[in-house]
Amino acid sequence: MIRNLLGCSCGCVILSILSACNSGNTAAPNNASYYASLCKSVGGYYQYGTVNSPPNSDYMAVTNYAAATQSLSGIPLSHTHIEITSALDGKIYDVAIDNVFANGYNPLSYVVPSTYAENLTAGSTIYLCSGNPSGVPYPVSEPSSNPFATQGFDWVHTNCAASGYPSSYLNGFLYDQNNINLTNSQTYCYLWP
Repeated sequence: MIRNLLGCSCGCVILSILSACNSGNTAAPNNASYYASLCKSVGGYYQYGTVNSPPNSDYMAVTNYAAATQSLSGIPLSHTHIEITSALDGKIYDVAIDNVFANGYNPLSYVVPSTYAENLTAGSTIYLCSGNPSGVPYPVSEPSSNPFATQGFDWVHTNCAASGYPSSYLNGFLYDQNNINLTNSQTYCYLWP
């Protein structure tokens, strides 16, 4: 067993002198390289960065609800949009996050899911893996909710295929800076056979 400076004596691998064992969570806080490796292992498109505040500082929300333009089996495919500044290339991206993969998503509620609103806050770091890497990033010519982004990506999917659901999409994720997977609900995985 390895004991680090904080007195942790779990069997985790020490990633750096500052890493700490974190009670069963496999990623050290803010560990971009861990999430990059995880995304690469599923063949996804990886980005991480800081959630930007909106241009109007009087408006505190950084998430914007985008109504569904289509539905599957009666379930509206709405999105939450955020803007991030990438820590990888410094570009500003518009990220469209599928609401159906938020825990507690209600298809009859036309608002940003509470797990997104509570965890995607201005200045926080997030880690994203798009399960549709061939279609991202795409150009954003006139973003309606995030006017500074010139590129975007979406299809931040949950772990449906790895859990036995037949899916044509690769497994993606959205982790916040507290290592919470915000897109891990599998309630609607059946929509993508």
